[in-house]
Amino acid sequence: MFIVAGALVLAVYLFGKFVGQKTILKAVLGEPGDLVARAMKSAKYSPRITNRIGEISGTNFKVKQLGAKKDTNVFQFVLQGERGEATLKMWMVKRPSGQWDMIKTDTLFREERTVPLTELNKL
Repeated sequence: MFIVAGALVLAVYLFGKFVGQKTILKAVLGEPGDLVARAMKSAKYSPRITNRIGEISGTNFKVKQLGAKKDTNVFQFVLQGERGEATLKMWMVKRPSGQWDMIKTDTLFREERTVPLTELNKL
């Protein structure tokens, strides 16, 4: 009984870790889901990002639709790291051929600021 339960928990964890994110993005976004999943994966391991915010400990994302037609999206995700966070914003358009292209990206870094214990009573 416990072996079956353990195997089920392991299967759910592995699905969520390796297949789940890409599947969820594809279901929510449709065609641009693959492009967004690749961008998120490369951003997590980018030396430019990890050198500034440290090892990635969490991810959060949201999508904004521009205009009435579903041919332009703004996708934003936040990577939380040990020393701060990076907010990445991607603008995507759907070409007449039906292919989604990333036309612009922007990265905003924010450092976590800590207050020394000696300064707490001055606040």
